[in-house]
Amino acid sequence: MAWITPSTQILVIGAGELGTAFLPHLSALPDIHITLGIRTISKYTKLASLNVSLLVLDISGPSDQLAKTFATYDIVISCTGFGQSPETVHKLANEILEAGKLREAEGRPPLWFFPWQWGADYDVIGDGEGLMPLFGAQKEVRDMLREKAANSNVIWTIVSTGIFMSFLFEQFWGVVDREGNNIIVRAFRDWNHQVTVTDVDDIGRILGRIVAGHVDSRNRILYVAGDTVSYSRLADVVERLSGKGVKREQWTIPYLKKEVDNDPDNIIKKYRLVFARDGVFWDKEQTVNYKLNVELVDVETYLKRRPGLI
Repeated sequence: MAWITPSTQILVIGAGELGTAFLPHLSALPDIHITLGIRTISKYTKLASLNVSLLVLDISGPSDQLAKTFATYDIVISCTGFGQSPETVHKLANEILEAGKLREAEGRPPLWFFPWQWGADYDVIGDGEGLMPLFGAQKEVRDMLREKAANSNVIWTIVSTGIFMSFLFEQFWGVVDREGNNIIVRAFRDWNHQVTVTDVDDIGRILGRIVAGHVDSRNRILYVAGDTVSYSRLADVVERLSGKGVKREQWTIPYLKKEVDNDPDNIIKKYRLVFARDGVFWDKEQTVNYKLNVELVDVETYLKRRPGLI
């Protein structure tokens, strides 16, 4: 069942890698209007070609004004990213719940909310045994929506995508490490451990299908996967496509714990340890893209399109 109408108003909060990837796919939906909520408008005027309105929006601003602003939209999609604080994550969810109540008082339909959950399965990860307060806040937002959304005139959809495909090949992440003509591929935990990855453009494609009503998404957690790859298979793909010998290193959980103990303020080392645990991968057969028979970019295709990465 399609939830959008010719007068549907969509607010996308944030214009980072994910937010900007969403805009073309949402703009392709018929007869809707999209507003991009950002702190500064001047650098985003080029988005006018996508028929997107720009709104100065500070999600740390006064609560009463934020709730009123959100209430004017039918769908709010948060793309605020990992730079936000746990307090901001909670605040945004609370403002959405208040906005839903305002809409109900005006006799308007529920507000449909996509929180910033475009990543791992935070029900499983929680706060990463105290390492990741932001992840813990995202788990708490899930619980808050489960408990309060129905009585607040809010519908929610969470889309778990794994990490962005590009992130897997970032030098600082340490999984695919290029040292001159040499390539090192490292496994977090062990070589059979897996990670789910999805290209941001593909996340936008699937989001468009969800918003268009092609999948049952009311008050549900949905899964997307461009690929779910073991570190062993990743090393094989990198070696084959690069035509080079690949050195393989295993970073076990004890090793990663020691790295964090020795450098407790290093957020990347904390991320590595968290991603060596469960909740960061799922079978493609349980994903929205599998059920919709939509082919997404896998690791091998991604690398073939970007040979400079290896």
